[in-house]
Amino acid sequence: MTQQIKGNKKVLVTDILVIGSGAAGANFALHAAGNTKITLVCKGKLEDSNTNKAQGGLAAVMDSYDSFAEHIQDTLTTGVGLCREETVQIVVEEAPGEIRKLLNNGMPFTMENKKLLLSREGGHNKNRVCYAEDDTGAKLAKTLLVQLREQAVTVLENHFVLELITLCGKDSVSAHKRCVGAHVVDGKGNEFAILSKAIVLATGGAGQLYQQTSNPEIATADGVALAYRAGAVVEDMEFVQFHPTALCKEGCPNFLISETVRGEGGLLYNTLGERFMLRYHEMKELAPRDEVARAIHEERKKGEVYLDIRHKGSDYILSRFPMIHATLFSYGIDMTKEMIPIAPAAHYMCGGVKVDCYGQTSISGLYAIGEVSCTGLHGANRLASNSLIEALVFGKRCAAKILEELITLHTPLKQIFETLPSGIPGTNINEVLEFRKELQSIMSSHVGIIRTEQGLREALVRLRTLEKKLAVYSNNKNIVEIKNMILVGYLIAKAALFRRESRGTHFRQDYPHLLLEWLVHYLLAEGKEEVCT
Repeated sequence: MTQQIKGNKKVLVTDILVIGSGAAGANFALHAAGNTKITLVCKGKLEDSNTNKAQGGLAAVMDSYDSFAEHIQDTLTTGVGLCREETVQIVVEEAPGEIRKLLNNGMPFTMENKKLLLSREGGHNKNRVCYAEDDTGAKLAKTLLVQLREQAVTVLENHFVLELITLCGKDSVSAHKRCVGAHVVDGKGNEFAILSKAIVLATGGAGQLYQQTSNPEIATADGVALAYRAGAVVEDMEFVQFHPTALCKEGCPNFLISETVRGEGGLLYNTLGERFMLRYHEMKELAPRDEVARAIHEERKKGEVYLDIRHKGSDYILSRFPMIHATLFSYGIDMTKEMIPIAPAAHYMCGGVKVDCYGQTSISGLYAIGEVSCTGLHGANRLASNSLIEALVFGKRCAAKILEELITLHTPLKQIFETLPSGIPGTNINEVLEFRKELQSIMSSHVGIIRTEQGLREALVRLRTLEKKLAVYSNNKNIVEIKNMILVGYLIAKAALFRRESRGTHFRQDYPHLLLEWLVHYLLAEGKEEVCT
């Protein structure tokens, strides 16, 4: 990475700028590394990512009793008619190759007699989830980052991207808008620019928009906000997946209890001791996540809801779920002897920055991979364990595409902005925390598991009011982060208001059916049976 100083302004120049260090960003960098100058920026430590928190596994057809057709069908069924079939086929067919590559690179998948052990999670009709005990994500992140540190990749930790830099018209290589870099601030408040031929967003999700989330502190929707402000198209923003089973105990964090616990036989009970999923879905505890989350949401109106796997025996639990057991034990719960109190928590964005099958956004030079993107794989609801494998597949595909086109691109070295301040003013952190709490309250109350037109309209008004309050503050890291959260919260609420039906993770109490079902109900009520037939 070369550096230029113009007056008091620092400008760094690289070939490819990667923003984010989870599975998607790390795998991209590994595939793109070599003779290419790559700079990877992350807002925390290299290890801080949603990937690192994932427990379950990676879905892939790895046994003869399974097939691509069945994995594709399970994905399409869970996505409730909104998946892009081309994307689904690509990910499913390329997934086994990524698993084999990980095995060759030392990924410690759980095996028996040198054969992968496969688990099952919600929405799957076959055991096809490759896992590494019960902390697959952490082991995946470690495997990728060990390799990444061996590559000639410049890593900038504790650096936050304030905005993307775009050019239009005569200043660009084409008549269309092109992304050429980013304004970045380091941990000491020093702002500078990074110019690049290609920019790859791999910033993860948006769980921190809600009061209860399985996501780490860094999951503040930055990538979607950056892309949207730059003019990129976003898609399917209304589809926010809530994980059904996060720990719900006063004084404890929303620690995720992997879906694999249910996949391995865990059962759900309400406060009356009833195994209630029998009433909600034919797949019972292994129904798609949106179905289970709504059922738990409903049952919690009566009292506590519990996840129970005691019947599997302590030896099995300790060997299969060592990390989950140890974590729960530290919070005063012994899952070998007690049921686990649980509740849904915001978990995964099914929508995001719209991309093609190589991660290209609607803006030239700007790519998005991983949870920040909307590839069309997930549709209205993500099939369990499809996300990590999607991140790997698209990291590889995006790298191949950019390397193919890099020779025709150039980095705009001329001065493309008038001024760059040497520092940015601080902000009272308590004020920022209050803004965040208010945002999370709005989103959890009105844009959560159950939605209504009245609640969504109220959310939009309150989010606009919150946005106006922030207008008087200088754009430092903390303020830009909360502005990102408010913007993406607004996009989610607006999309949810427009979708007048219930589909997948989006449930409208005032429109409880799919659009076609609702139309049939309406026509029948109007006495127009002949139209229905």
